[in-house]
Order: sequence, then C-alpha cells, then structure tokens
Amino acid sequence: MIWFIGTVIVAYLLYYVFIIRKYDAKGNRIVKKNKKNSRKRKEVDVARYPSEVELFIYKYKVDIKKVNFRAMLKLIGLTCSIDIAIIVTVVNLIKINNIYIQLGIGILLIVPIILISFGILGKVFKKKGLTKHV
Repeated sequence: MIWFIGTVIVAYLLYYVFIIRKYDAKGNRIVKKNKKNSRKRKEVDVARYPSEVELFIYKYKVDIKKVNFRAMLKLIGLTCSIDIAIIVTVVNLIKINNIYIQLGIGILLIVPIILISFGILGKVFKKKGLTKHV
C-alpha cells in the first residue's frame, strides 16, 4: 500500500512539474521569454497539448470552451499516475524472478488499464456536461 501511494505521488509530481505548470486555465501554453536573447529567438510550440490530453479531447469530444484546462490536466495527470501505480504494484506483487516476464506483464497491462481509466474519466466529463453534443 505504501508502494502504491508513493508511486502515485512521485508520478503525479513529475507530471505536474513537466506538464501542468506549463499551461494556464484556458489552455494557452505559458512561455517564459529569455531576456538576454529576446530579439533573436522566439520559442515555437510544435505540439499544442500533450498527447494523452489530445487523445482524451478527441475521443470523448471534450468542449475546451467549457472546461478549465488546467483542472482537466490535473485530473488526467492523477488518472495517469494512478494507472502507473497500479501497473507497478501488480508487477511487483508477481513473484517471478525473471525481469523480462515482469516487463511483458506490465506491457500487457498498460493498454487495458489506460482505456478503462480514461473511459471512466470520459463518463465523468459527459455527466458534468463538459462534452460536445455531436
């Protein structure tokens, strides 16, 4: 149980530091300008959103105008960190000494767990009325 909670906390903190901090509530990327080279270089943002967020928005038809984007990022980050913790915990509970078998089990668990957790999150967004009615 402590391993699970520790994994959730570490994964969420990493997601927060590297992804959530970079966006505001409307979904605009926060770009810090370099004062020394402000005239020389402009930072060009190639990807608008992280890939898991774009997948979630596309699959569940989330209306960006209705959603606080930063709050959505926090929910998706929490969901991803719980997924990672579940996979790590299950793989550690399996008492097999061969690391390749454990790695294979972890890889097999990734897709179903992500699909189930994003499906639940998508239903929550639909129930709150944050999706487009297509």
